[in-house]
Amino acid sequence: MLTLREMKASATGVAIRSLGAKGTDTGHNYFTAMSWMSDNRHILLCTDIDKEKKGRYIKADTHGGATEVIVERLDWGRGLVAHDDCFYYYDGPHIYEHHLVGGRVRTVCSLESDAVVYGPLSVTNDGRTMGIYWRSGEQWIIGTVDVGTGHVQEAAAPSFEEPYPIANHAMINPVYRNLVFFAHEGKTEHIPDRIYIADTESGEVRSGFHQKRRLDSGEHVEYVGHEMWAPNGEHLYFVKYPQSPLKPTGVYRVDKWSGDAEFINGDFPYWHVSLSPDGQWAVADTIEDGAMSKIVLINLYDRSSRLLCELPIWRDHPGHPHPSFSQDSRKISFTYADEERHLRVGIIDMEEGNESHE
Repeated sequence: MLTLREMKASATGVAIRSLGAKGTDTGHNYFTAMSWMSDNRHILLCTDIDKEKKGRYIKADTHGGATEVIVERLDWGRGLVAHDDCFYYYDGPHIYEHHLVGGRVRTVCSLESDAVVYGPLSVTNDGRTMGIYWRSGEQWIIGTVDVGTGHVQEAAAPSFEEPYPIANHAMINPVYRNLVFFAHEGKTEHIPDRIYIADTESGEVRSGFHQKRRLDSGEHVEYVGHEMWAPNGEHLYFVKYPQSPLKPTGVYRVDKWSGDAEFINGDFPYWHVSLSPDGQWAVADTIEDGAMSKIVLINLYDRSSRLLCELPIWRDHPGHPHPSFSQDSRKISFTYADEERHLRVGIIDMEEGNESHE
């Protein structure tokens, strides 16, 4: 049974409400995938997560704690909530739509039988086009889906060499639906070409950020990852990890066309960064030496930061904090480990005296 708790962060006094179930693990969606419904009260959670990272997806009332089962058994991290309260998720070669208000369920599309879809999914702001990626045999493919018709369009079929052949994290630009980001996956210290952008109109596939190299050895010195499009579609945000030889490290963004990079904030050793739908804020977690992580709010107007809390985590999925915003940009949700090392979802309401949004 899901329970609600109230507490205050010991270091900052910030009020935190949490949801979870005793003796089991509960998490929210990946940081690039919306977890909240449009009423900004109900949230999609994956609970009763087992050792295979499979759990039950539920709609939870963050005020009263009432729940409704949406999908009985599915891997953590397979879904997102669109602006119209449609929950999209994938299973094998199929992508499904479940309307969280009316309960209607339909198949959006089915790829060829040997294809396996991977996450996270992404969708444009208007909910009409989805960004996906899948594997067919040994080939990784980046593509888009017309949500209304189910038409699948291939955007890129990268052929990265071993030992890092994977292309993943495909993410459609929320405004410019012809642009799809994807990543060259691997240990970031070994990947000198992490960020790519495919254009479904022109067919062009290009580097979205040119990582710098040492002049003498050619060794690359910018270790980057955990990308997310800005809500207005103009920039792709990412983290340059603290172990990067070239400083400063922290949150950066690149222009969608030019690839010109801007430094945003490096006050903490950042890990993942997520953007608020209103474009004013970013929230990030941090890489720490122990099994702890900080949640940090970044003002994108003046590029200042504020520590919200520091809590225990798991070092492996699904126990990363992955902080992200509600649809109204007023609430921040994240996953953390409780006193029994079970996962719960924490919520910080920025309107409850925790932060001014003026």
